[in-house]
Amino acid sequence: MNRDIHIFGKNIKILEIIKQLAKIGLLLIILISIFLLNYSVLLSPDDYNYTWVQGSNHTKKVDSISNALETAKFFYKNWTGRIIPHVLIGIFRNLPTLVYQISNTIVFLVFIILITKVLNRKTTYLGILSVFGYLSFSMMFGEKFAWISGSFNYLWPSTFLVIFIYYVYNFFIGEKELNLLQEISLILFSFITSFSHENIAFVGGAFLICLYLFKIKRVLQFSNRKKIIVFLIFIMFCLGTFATIFAPGNFLRMNSDGAEFSWNFLQNYKDNSRVLITVVISMLIVLIIENIELIKTEKIRSIKSLNYSLVKLEFSYFILPAIIATIPMAVISYFPPRAFLAYEVMFMIVFSKNISIIAENLKENNILIAIISIVVGLMVFGHFSPSTLAQINYIIPYKEKVTIQYEKAVEQGEKDVLVSKFDYLNWIHKEDWINISNFFPEFDYHMPVNRVISEYYGFNRITAIGDDEYLIEIDVDTEGINRYKVIEKETEIPIQNIEYDEHIRYSIPKDKLGKYVLDCRENNLSSKILNYNVKYIGGRLSDTEVNINDLIIK
Repeated sequence: MNRDIHIFGKNIKILEIIKQLAKIGLLLIILISIFLLNYSVLLSPDDYNYTWVQGSNHTKKVDSISNALETAKFFYKNWTGRIIPHVLIGIFRNLPTLVYQISNTIVFLVFIILITKVLNRKTTYLGILSVFGYLSFSMMFGEKFAWISGSFNYLWPSTFLVIFIYYVYNFFIGEKELNLLQEISLILFSFITSFSHENIAFVGGAFLICLYLFKIKRVLQFSNRKKIIVFLIFIMFCLGTFATIFAPGNFLRMNSDGAEFSWNFLQNYKDNSRVLITVVISMLIVLIIENIELIKTEKIRSIKSLNYSLVKLEFSYFILPAIIATIPMAVISYFPPRAFLAYEVMFMIVFSKNISIIAENLKENNILIAIISIVVGLMVFGHFSPSTLAQINYIIPYKEKVTIQYEKAVEQGEKDVLVSKFDYLNWIHKEDWINISNFFPEFDYHMPVNRVISEYYGFNRITAIGDDEYLIEIDVDTEGINRYKVIEKETEIPIQNIEYDEHIRYSIPKDKLGKYVLDCRENNLSSKILNYNVKYIGGRLSDTEVNINDLIIK
């Protein structure tokens, strides 16, 4: 099986070719899956809100770099220190959406590949699969990697963190030598990394502190030039950290949220317990592998006689910094699972290394490794693929259809707009969403997503109904909120309850017109009707097609 073949004047083992093809195939599958996720996700309310220059009362859109800087400045003073993510959001919201979708997919691939390379000399099939599998089973996958606002606030800064850790750690231990230009770039990049996000600053800062403290003897042995480089890396990272954490907006936000110590910051560890336990198990297996010879010869007399060099390294420079970096979140009230991504980076670095060690110790059993790879691959993509299928079959066609309806309404100057609602929610299981909520327009035009869509496109209001439904609007001369029912005319069986103020609005199937009617027998409502409309997507019924007696029962 492991015979050599002659290609381009070189002898290459067949097994190595198979491994490389498997790795390339895996990366292509991940690329397609992530691109489809990015392509299918509808804009979130934050994505719409960040389209506007903050502080302008939504009167000016972020349509230039200067406006992007203006909105970032507002955030810095009034809400958050995350200047870089918000500048990027402003820029990409004004580029064709395909630019973001492709860019974000590429960044995701860079993210998982570099995670596998921090402690490994090369990227392997199982290393990539382990990281992707970890992420697939973690919380809020789509919100971290598909939302525009979510990706720029979490995926992109976390990618900065991985790049930073990869170069700093390997430069520190002597695995990677840098030329002068690379050294200067790394020093400047240290500031960018810590300035991108407060959680990145916490995790990266804890990593640097542990690295410098536990490697102090090594630091003292560095050449003067290398001492200066590592010192400047630390200083620049500290400057970026102070600039983002001590932003005026952070203090305003903490004061408004009533920041105080709470054990709720541990919830992210609880919510992600499945994958974190897997990481711990992988460390225990590596500990056994490191001591397998001692175990076989029964030479283990005490804990001190154990060889735990790799596990100690993983804990000291990656697990411990993640734990230390969690402490500030005890007094910062806002710590959603999305923000946990920076901490997960450290666990995934360890997990990927352990998987590689385990696979390396099974290298003589190629069939076993192949079986394990196939089984794990089926588990990961068995969990992920239903989401991809739902995107292809339902969400992407819906997104394209409703976008055309928005644009057509804008062209025709419509202000009170009807669009199609998403009719397949009951067809898609909750687990098929990969922890993401798509923001479909709803029937109630007061809902937040309807409001931000209306504001973005310049509509007065937007209502979502089924393609096979009528929207019934009845204006009445009453004050206050009143409660009425839609009933089946023949049986008087209640169909739906309605609360209304200045309008009575409800939807019915088109084939139920004249059969489902509004019960107007209380409070003499029928005498207070001023006007009525029966609308459908793309038009409305005329007075000759429908009259008030088709809509109410007196």
